[in-house]
Amino acid sequence: MKQHPNLPQPKNLLFATQENRWPTTFTAVVSAILLAFLAGCASIDASKPEIDSRFENANFKPLVGSDAQPAPADWWVGFSSNQLNTLMQKAQADNLNLAATAARLRAAQASLDAAQASFFPTLNFNAGRQENTVKGVSIQGQATNNRGLFTSGSFSASYEIDLWSRVRNTAQAAELQLQATRFELDAAKISLAGELATTWTQWVAADQTVALLEKELESFQTNLKLVELRFRQGSAVASDVLQQRQLVESAQGNLALANSNREVLLNSLSILVGQAPNSLDLTREQLPTLPPIPATGIPAELLNRRPDVQQAWALVLSTDRSVAAAIANRFPQLSLRASFSDQTRSSDLLFDNWVRNLSVNLVAPLFDGGARSAEVDRQRALLDQAVAQYQAAALNALADVDNALIQETRQREAVQSFQQQLALAELSLKRLFAGYRNGSVDYLAILDAQQSTSQLRRNLVNAQQQWVGFRIALYRALSGSIPQQSTAADAS
Repeated sequence: MKQHPNLPQPKNLLFATQENRWPTTFTAVVSAILLAFLAGCASIDASKPEIDSRFENANFKPLVGSDAQPAPADWWVGFSSNQLNTLMQKAQADNLNLAATAARLRAAQASLDAAQASFFPTLNFNAGRQENTVKGVSIQGQATNNRGLFTSGSFSASYEIDLWSRVRNTAQAAELQLQATRFELDAAKISLAGELATTWTQWVAADQTVALLEKELESFQTNLKLVELRFRQGSAVASDVLQQRQLVESAQGNLALANSNREVLLNSLSILVGQAPNSLDLTREQLPTLPPIPATGIPAELLNRRPDVQQAWALVLSTDRSVAAAIANRFPQLSLRASFSDQTRSSDLLFDNWVRNLSVNLVAPLFDGGARSAEVDRQRALLDQAVAQYQAAALNALADVDNALIQETRQREAVQSFQQQLALAELSLKRLFAGYRNGSVDYLAILDAQQSTSQLRRNLVNAQQQWVGFRIALYRALSGSIPQQSTAADAS
């Protein structure tokens, strides 16, 4: 199996590197059997992925202060929005995608219970009552009609002796699959929290944009009255009036689009909290003020904390056990069977005379057309796939944190730049209007200043929303698990 030189490699896999050959000598058979048996006794530990020394020198961008504190599990509380906290509680309780993942967890638990049932013998009871009628002709030529009623009952038990740990490895694969599904649920909760917080900040920004455009439209209409007055006084030309009217119409069109965007985002929030569209009624809020950037810790800690990485590692171990089970399935299977039965004409005499049967069955596959060997190859290919996916998850986890740090730092600089640009633009527009009133400034300068100032206001709102969005991405990248959300009923 090809190994990447800069990634942690899974260690102590049971059958990841064994040769896929059917033993041709008695010694090879015994060696393979002992190897499978001993490997089947290996313990399971998927609480954290294997991290080796290759990550000791890995570092994130030095953009966080040495006194930074780790992000809390319920990081959204730091945004100081009761509205967001309420939405988060509803989403964690009622989101349908989260409910589907929770159902998969229950299915994985049932699969584990079924696999572990093979550790125990099966016991069956069978009871019946039958009528036998025999018609014929006697030696003397007389017709005969013999009729009999029989009651039967039997107990049977069977048990497979797990010589090569096939049953044990199958159960361990199911157990690790269950752990992977638990990590999947944790990852789904983190993704939901990040998506909900991001969508909420987008809605807040869209709502602010609507308020901004409403105010600008009112300002543009006031300016239109000023231009029309100057036109009637002969101080302005008709093109000035037409251009200002066009600016008013443009603001009305932008306002319509902004309202549409806000309503669509509100419906997206409704879906995330498990409600029908048009069912949420949110009040106007401001974009949150961000707390200090949280500490990132070291890469190895992050990989041990991230549920998606833990999920990928659990799947590696689960697939490895499936390889072991597939190899053990090529060896003979030994089972014990016992039965206790009786049949009598009177149910009162049932089991007075009984038959006991004890048997030992050995089933050895001699020829199957290569089916079992192909299954081993298939499981090994799935193991290679799981290892590659684990390595990709580890790389993506590190990149998520580094990218979020870079983006937030640069976005903060962009927000500061937009704030300075807007302050200068508003001051310039104010002085241009003063000059326009006394006739020293051409109207085209006023028109350009209004348009650029309006665009800068919208750009600033969008930049602030993206800044918050990058912080949410950082929280999401650093998250280990989401705490259980309390509801109003719980609080009471």
